[in-house]
Amino acid sequence: MRVQIKKKKVYWWARSKADSEKPEVEYLPGPGNHFFYYNGKKMWAYSQESEPLVVGWERKPTKQEKLYIMCSGSDTSSLKKLVQEALEYN
Repeated sequence: MRVQIKKKKVYWWARSKADSEKPEVEYLPGPGNHFFYYNGKKMWAYSQESEPLVVGWERKPTKQEKLYIMCSGSDTSSLKKLVQEALEYN
C-alpha cells in the first residue's frame, strides 16, 4: 500500500492560505497482487507501474499504471458492478 499527500493545484496568490490547511491523504494500492472479496466473490487485482516516460511538448516525465481486475467464472456482472461503483464514487 502507498500513502501519499493528495496533490492540489494551488495558484500562487492562494498559496499562503493553502499552506496553513491540513493536507488530505490518499491511500493507494501498491504494485503487485491483491486479493479481496466483493459481494461475496473472491477477486484478484494486479497493479503494475512502468518506468517513467518523458512525453509531450513539455517533456514531463510520467508513470504509466495498469490495473487488471479478475475473478473466476464466466459471469461478468460482478466485475461490471465493481467498475460502475468505482466510477460513481470517483
